[in-house]
Amino acid sequence: MKEKQKVLLVSYIFPPIGGGGVPRPLKMAKYLAQMGWEVHVLTVDVTYHATKDDSLLNELPANVFIHRAKEWNPVALLRSVPTSPGNGQTSASPSPHPQPSGMKKLIKSHLIPWAKRVKNAAMIPDDMIGWLPDAVKLGEKVIREQQIPIMFSTSGPYTCHLVARSLKRKTKVKWIADFRDPWTQNMHRSGIKLREIWEEKMEKSVMVEADAITTVTQRFAENFCQKYSSSIRQMEVIYNGFDPHDYQHIEVQDHDGKFTLIYTGIFYKERNPRLFLEAVAELIQEKKINREDLLLQFAGVFDYPGYTDNIDCVKRVQLEDLVDIMGNLPHKKALSAMKSANVLLLIGDTAPGSEAYIPGKLYEYMAIGHPILALSFEGESTGIIRRFKLGEVVDPLDKQTIKKAFLTLYENWQQHRNQPVHHTGRPAQDEELMMYNREFQAQQLNKLMSKLLD
Repeated sequence: MKEKQKVLLVSYIFPPIGGGGVPRPLKMAKYLAQMGWEVHVLTVDVTYHATKDDSLLNELPANVFIHRAKEWNPVALLRSVPTSPGNGQTSASPSPHPQPSGMKKLIKSHLIPWAKRVKNAAMIPDDMIGWLPDAVKLGEKVIREQQIPIMFSTSGPYTCHLVARSLKRKTKVKWIADFRDPWTQNMHRSGIKLREIWEEKMEKSVMVEADAITTVTQRFAENFCQKYSSSIRQMEVIYNGFDPHDYQHIEVQDHDGKFTLIYTGIFYKERNPRLFLEAVAELIQEKKINREDLLLQFAGVFDYPGYTDNIDCVKRVQLEDLVDIMGNLPHKKALSAMKSANVLLLIGDTAPGSEAYIPGKLYEYMAIGHPILALSFEGESTGIIRRFKLGEVVDPLDKQTIKKAFLTLYENWQQHRNQPVHHTGRPAQDEELMMYNREFQAQQLNKLMSKLLD
């Protein structure tokens, strides 16, 4: 690689936006910069996002330059910005998402569903398409002024690839299109025929025009190649992973000797904790576990604004005193909460095709090193858990197996409750785990970009 080579990283999701999709572009920018690249990030001018973490920006070296393009998004104006409850707030407390009342509630109850229908029909390929015009304009300016020879676009949202496609056509720079999730082969689709036909054409154009395609699992790569074998010039798998530096000097909290289980992330229709909560409640009723021993923590989005399904379940099974809804936490605090727990809960998606996905939190759990309780269909993620002996794997739709696995972990904790918790699997610094190291993954991208430029 030539000295002070430059790259444009196109990613709508970037700090101060936080959440599961952020670490990949953030760590790529961080480590490419440390390898000598001058990294220019094209991202959104943040006005709203469900998760924000300003502290993440502190990770970036001085040779990372952020360019923020404005977005036009009428749907965002209808969203309620969720507030994060303080530590210790449980589901018995008022909902962390204040609900509108009176006429305002009536208007929103009709306006939001209507807006969502319009959005699904008109905002293609995703809600962020309103970012494209200004992003293309700003991106072209940055490429020409900085004389940038190569760019890396990462999705979701898929609008990122449409921005990069326009920039490729205008400037002829080399282009790598990165897919953290499938597009037209995604398990969550709109079901609108005309929209899906249009998206098929968009996706094919990306596959044809990009100089290389990267993705995060072998299954995704195989599916892309099977569908677009004659169009893809080069396909590479660069896994998601963890940054070992994030796990140094983590503060450990005291939970008064309770058996503490934590889940970090977002819940939605096909991924929710309700069967797990029912299983725990039944174990208490059957007197197989002591209620006083338990603490169940949930960091992230427990219920999206306007929904109370999960909180309602907590109340229905009478676990209010055991459930701690922590809200969105800065990354360091989330890591501290994970390190302080005894068991790390992984709840997989139950939609068809979910077995091909690897939740990003699995890599963080791997680095933390505590036992994992994975409610997930057999597939990519469970293969990693079994291979490295990271914990228990159960069918997410089988309450009895969930109860059995939870009870096994609880009884093991009882036997060793006065000792530090360590899993019996492989340590995070194991050489075979190197493919899940963020710095190693940036090295993979570095080699690919250098190869394309040569």
